[in-house]
Amino acid sequence: MKTTTNSAGIKPLILYALILSGLVVVVYIKLFSANFISWDDGEVVLYNNDVHQFDIRAFFTKYYVGNYAPVSMIGFAIDWLLFNGNAAGHHAMSLLFHIVNTLLVFQLVNLILKDKVKAGVCALIFCFHPLQVETVAWVSAKNNLVYSLFFLSGLLYYAKFLINNKKNYYIYALAFFVLSALSKPSAICFPLVLLLLDYLLETKSDLKSRLINKIPFLIIAIAFGIATIYTRTEDKFINQNHAYAFHERIGYAGYAILQYLYKFLIPINLSVIYPYPQNKVLSTVVGYGIIVLLLFVSYKFFKSGKVLVFGLLFFITNLLLVLQFLPFGEVLTADRYMYLPIIGLSMVLLSVFPPKENALKIIGVSLTLIFGTLTFVRTAVWKNSISLYSDIVIKYPHSFVALNSLGAEYMLNKNYDMGLRYLNAAINENTEYYKGYYNRGLLYAQTDRMKKALKDFDRAIALKQYSKAYVARANVYYNLKDFPKAMNDAEFVLKTDPDNPNANYVMANCFDDLNQLDKALVYYNKVLIAKPENPLYYMRRAIVYGKMQKFELCMQDLDVCTKLDADYAEAYYWKGVVKVNLKQNPCADLKRAVDLGFSAAQQPLATYCK
Repeated sequence: MKTTTNSAGIKPLILYALILSGLVVVVYIKLFSANFISWDDGEVVLYNNDVHQFDIRAFFTKYYVGNYAPVSMIGFAIDWLLFNGNAAGHHAMSLLFHIVNTLLVFQLVNLILKDKVKAGVCALIFCFHPLQVETVAWVSAKNNLVYSLFFLSGLLYYAKFLINNKKNYYIYALAFFVLSALSKPSAICFPLVLLLLDYLLETKSDLKSRLINKIPFLIIAIAFGIATIYTRTEDKFINQNHAYAFHERIGYAGYAILQYLYKFLIPINLSVIYPYPQNKVLSTVVGYGIIVLLLFVSYKFFKSGKVLVFGLLFFITNLLLVLQFLPFGEVLTADRYMYLPIIGLSMVLLSVFPPKENALKIIGVSLTLIFGTLTFVRTAVWKNSISLYSDIVIKYPHSFVALNSLGAEYMLNKNYDMGLRYLNAAINENTEYYKGYYNRGLLYAQTDRMKKALKDFDRAIALKQYSKAYVARANVYYNLKDFPKAMNDAEFVLKTDPDNPNANYVMANCFDDLNQLDKALVYYNKVLIAKPENPLYYMRRAIVYGKMQKFELCMQDLDVCTKLDADYAEAYYWKGVVKVNLKQNPCADLKRAVDLGFSAAQQPLATYCK
């Protein structure tokens, strides 16, 4: 009888999951043809050797893009192991996490409201709301999905602990919280949400015991909070770009909350970037008004409308870390920050308009169709970086961040005219934006306008001690054969970042050109430790070995080079040259080089392979 009951409960859930999965695939189908995005995807996944090598030790001892998130990094490594650089596979894994999170939302809301229909509607809003597209479509935002999975699991078990008073549920909640915090720092608001569950579920335990059971959660949250401030500061995410007075930040926080409420109710004209409002006085006054209104509503309905208050505070609590009280980044709001807070607003909506069950089902279906359609349309923007940044520029033509990113993307695609157009526009919008000068300097360097490149790099460095600008300027000096200045810039970077592969590469090239081969070899070795997948670095070290008459070592590096890139024509040429020195047959390699268009191989091929 017990098995039958369990089966009866599981079957509808499995059917619901299958239907949900099918709908999610249909709504997000365009993601399977979408590419990686140049914002963060490269550093986190695409060019991250730790991810490619599944270096678990590195995940637990390093941080990436300002985040200490070893569990999420393991997730990225698993995706790479399964799909390598196939973006469709990475998107599929994100969709899988989103589906699982939706099922957890259903279970959690059903448990605390004891209403499957309302839980279903809440889950459908969570799943198909267009605000969720940014988290689901952005590969490197998968840490948002991973931390949310453990966060929701922890809340589910804590709610079960409150209802059933079983200590093992408490332990599970604590374990899931730790996993969530190890997935993304945003999880540190978890203890505050536990207090909200205490409030909503009205447990029989006294206030003292409820506070005591939060202590382990609070200690963990504080530890991860301190670590986050450190990593964000080190990676320059905490900055003074928007370091307004504290009373202004409070106003902006209220204004941001209003923006999130508006986007939840009317999810149109969504963007990856929402710039700070231009009218500071008006926006801060409006912000304070929103805060006062929310405080009034919470006080008014604290006893008579617990679901409404819980949902409202759940929404705000999960936004606390991104309301710019601690200034970071260059935007006031972002869609991805709403991934979990949407649950709270959905509960508020259901409590404010409590229709009958049949009407609620109709509302659920209607919202799924409306939100699903808007989400389907929104996913098209995520096709590639250019389409994404162009969408921002269309909506916010004065966003220097978007203009800079679009210009840099055109530059990467070797459309230098368009790249220069947008980079100039970014600098015109903000003459103090160091990244604009840095990227324009790169464009000038790539198009052999070295004097202009140096001028822009000088300006970028004057505005900010930006290590990438130092390395870029060092490369320009190297190309101009000004080795002392090149080495001076590279050494400046290596003082604080001794493993920087680009700075080490400049040093290696300078010593190579100065014929100080032993020193060149030391720096090429450092480069290859950091970047073992780049065939160019093996090529350059191989040439040094060749100059040192170490032909066996030279051939080993050239073999690795052609293994990494089977069409590396110059590598085949040098393999032929080395084989001549080793008294081996060079003909196959020289012919391969000629076939690949390396003209310098024609003469030795004619000489040694008659």
